[in-house]
Amino acid sequence: MIKDVLYKEFRIYYKNEENKRLAKEVLDKNYKVIDEYKNTERNYVAKIEINNKFYVLKSPKAETVIPQRKIQTVFKKGEGLTSFVNVEAAKDLGLDFFIEPLAVMVKRGVFLKESFILMEYIDGEIIRTVEDIDIIMDMVQKIHEKGIYHGDLNTSNFIKTADGIKIIDTQAKKESFWHFKRAYDILTLKNDLLVLEREYEVEKNYKVKRDIGYALAYTIKNFKKLPLVQKIRGLKVKLRNKGWKI
Repeated sequence: MIKDVLYKEFRIYYKNEENKRLAKEVLDKNYKVIDEYKNTERNYVAKIEINNKFYVLKSPKAETVIPQRKIQTVFKKGEGLTSFVNVEAAKDLGLDFFIEPLAVMVKRGVFLKESFILMEYIDGEIIRTVEDIDIIMDMVQKIHEKGIYHGDLNTSNFIKTADGIKIIDTQAKKESFWHFKRAYDILTLKNDLLVLEREYEVEKNYKVKRDIGYALAYTIKNFKKLPLVQKIRGLKVKLRNKGWKI
């Protein structure tokens, strides 16, 4: 059960006292940065050390700096808390594939002002083999059957650990009525670099439901490949690099 407490203008969400203590250490800046995996205006991810133990600290800054994303936080929990709640719900459904947050820290007024996600640092290997992809396909089939989608279904968002392959970097959201998001997951995976390199036939290992949701996902996916759309997306990246909040 997720609990919460107010600390230094942040609402800390946690499940046990030890994780609440760790969250307070983060907010008090009592940690050492070991390695910064990503440090941009839109996202921060780092390996940190607290009391001789390693963790991963993430701050999804895009939802506080990009105007349209920021406006949405009036009505939404934010990435960190959404992930925590949804992964907990997925576990209740018997889906234990997800790396669960230890604690989430959220500061907000009308809009979300700042948030942090603290996760356990897990040693693991990247996905490399066809056998690994087979396991991933079985996992995806199971989460999709429960209505859950990943949102960025690439093999780079899975990690091979001593306890098996785990899913990372997802809010584990659900769609209730059709298969648009789940179809989009599969179409995204079909274009994954490792999948293409191994010539892996995704739809031979997944029961594709070819309905209106699939047709819409297919249309949008191919629309994004058009040269003009690619050019516009490239321009957006350049403008972001210049400091534009888009």
